[in-house]
Amino acid sequence: MAATKTRTIEQLVAEYAEPIADAVGLDVDDDDRTLSGFTRLLSDAADMLSPADCTREWLEDAAEALTALGYVDTDTARQAILARVDGLLYEAKSDLESC
Repeated sequence: MAATKTRTIEQLVAEYAEPIADAVGLDVDDDDRTLSGFTRLLSDAADMLSPADCTREWLEDAAEALTALGYVDTDTARQAILARVDGLLYEAKSDLESC
């Protein structure tokens, strides 16, 4: 069985906040580096895209999943959510960079 990569909010913010914000014309500030700020940044970025754009759905799904972090009480559940968010943001970032 392959080892699962452990992710943190800080890692996700460092990897995805700037490229996603830049792609849609937003700025990243210190507040956007917190869980709630990053969630809001993803929602704001999604709002800048067409409702028919699959990237918008990935960003909305990632923001929704991050909101769910406040409701989980085990590290296993937290890591599952962070892994899902990582996958969604990887797809969104790749798609935005190719446009």
